Amino acid sequence: MSFNLSIAKLSENELKNLIDNGKRVSKVDGFEFESAIHFSYGFVKEIIPNLIKIGNFEKLIASAFRDRGIGYQDNEIRWLDHNSLLQFVLWIKDEIEAINELEKNYLSSDPESDMISAGINDLNQFGLLNTIDQLAGGDILKWNEIRKLPYSVVFDKMYKNTIEGNIQKKMNKIMTSKNKR
Repeated sequence: MSFNLSIAKLSENELKNLIDNGKRVSKVDGFEFESAIHFSYGFVKEIIPNLIKIGNFEKLIASAFRDRGIGYQDNEIRWLDHNSLLQFVLWIKDEIEAINELEKNYLSSDPESDMISAGINDLNQFGLLNTIDQLAGGDILKWNEIRKLPYSVVFDKMYKNTIEGNIQKKMNKIMTSKNKR
């Protein structure tokens, strides 16, 4: 039986219990994965969430190997130990939650009222593409290169941009205050 089918056969309570109490392991088939921040940006922000959403865990695991340069095919995963696969999927889930929390704590900021009035929220429909386009400097030909960068590199650049933006906002307030005097 495939790993995906094994997971699909679990009841809602069994699945919740596994998610809440299951062991998490970053090692599969003898390969120890580093933190998910070392996966590519596109894998972390696009591929993992999409594969979890559709429940294709075999493809998720094979893609994790491929992202690290190890050539597993999707159909090869089903032959690995299902317990270790589940523990790895739970580890990935926790890693993504930790990344989301990191972004929430260090990268998020509320737009100013003028930006809201100007329609900044209209860009929300583009989701992750906003970040990719910003980092690519608006050059569509660089989008896939951004996706291939390690998540940690992209995070560092986004964090730097956030700090610079905050400094710029403060500087604008200082200059406005000085001009009023």
